[in-house]
Amino acid sequence: MIFTLIMAATTLVITWIMATAPSLASPGTPLGVRVPKAYLSDPAVTSALAGFKIRTWSCGIVATAMSLFAWKLPLLAALPSLVVALGGMWAYASQRRRIIAAKKAGGWFDEVETSIAARVSTTAIDAPEFRGIPTPTFPWVTMLSSLLCIAAGAIIVASHWSAIPDPVPVHWNESMEADNWSDKSIGSVFFSSFVALALLGLFAIICSFIAHSEVSPRSERSIKARLRNEANLALTNTGMGVLTLLISAGMALMQVTGPIPHYQRFNGAAITTMLILTIGGSIGLVVFLLYKQSRLSEQLRGIHFADEDKESPDNDHLYKWGVIYYNPDDPAVLVDKRFGTGMSFNYARWQAKVFFGLVVLILVGSLALPVILG
Repeated sequence: MIFTLIMAATTLVITWIMATAPSLASPGTPLGVRVPKAYLSDPAVTSALAGFKIRTWSCGIVATAMSLFAWKLPLLAALPSLVVALGGMWAYASQRRRIIAAKKAGGWFDEVETSIAARVSTTAIDAPEFRGIPTPTFPWVTMLSSLLCIAAGAIIVASHWSAIPDPVPVHWNESMEADNWSDKSIGSVFFSSFVALALLGLFAIICSFIAHSEVSPRSERSIKARLRNEANLALTNTGMGVLTLLISAGMALMQVTGPIPHYQRFNGAAITTMLILTIGGSIGLVVFLLYKQSRLSEQLRGIHFADEDKESPDNDHLYKWGVIYYNPDDPAVLVDKRFGTGMSFNYARWQAKVFFGLVVLILVGSLALPVILG
């Protein structure tokens, strides 16, 4: 029963995060459509945003109801997540078309003066009015703490190696009882640690990119947008570091309680704790970003910028589906996300292809390595 409720809660959290995504994005690009400041309150925009939330939540509620029953059936277990994903895509695509149609019919960018801000210098950010606005740094404390959690779990299991049975349990049913076993090996015993290390490596790579690479704003290209983008990336790195630590701690608990007989009676609690930490961490990350963004908006509201009366250019044609930035003429490799928060790639650059190759290699390797070692 507890596991069922957790799965239903997970579906609701995913729905809530998807419905909240427009609030995390740049204000000038609702649902991935570039809109001038004067038209952000246009009925076509506000009704489209409301419609997106209504449709996303409707699909999420249906998926949550399905998760209460479908999780017992292996063939239908993934259906609720699929409903949420497809429902969110449908809500996004259908509602953004309304904004595009109104923008085209009303000629929103006709005779609008546009400008592109230069890169904001470190000297400018150090000015008194900009003090307190964070800049991206790598979350060393939480990342190293995550590695320590994973290492602690692996060391505890290694110290009990002789007590681990052969075969070793590798899967538990809805009653948290072992229902599948595998031959005792490094791969089968330390599977949770390998997965945790893969996730840690992936998050560390993303945070490193954000902290040490030039992330160029393309959704909006004003001075204020650049400052807001820098701050959002800094907050995203901080939040991702904490989320990584929570997930690593949960995986370390599962690593200890899974193979060691003396602790297996706590395995159900460990799995539940892992799910709660992941769900709670995801909620906390979004709430943290929303709160900090509202504080940042208040801080920037009292500052006059030289380009405040001008608009960033309409560059919808450079985005596929309002999400994927593809511009061979732009030397930028990393750009801000147009929908949501964080960073994305200029998919016309070779670095994007290399990065995704590394991601696939890490994920596939983390699953293949235990098999190879076994």
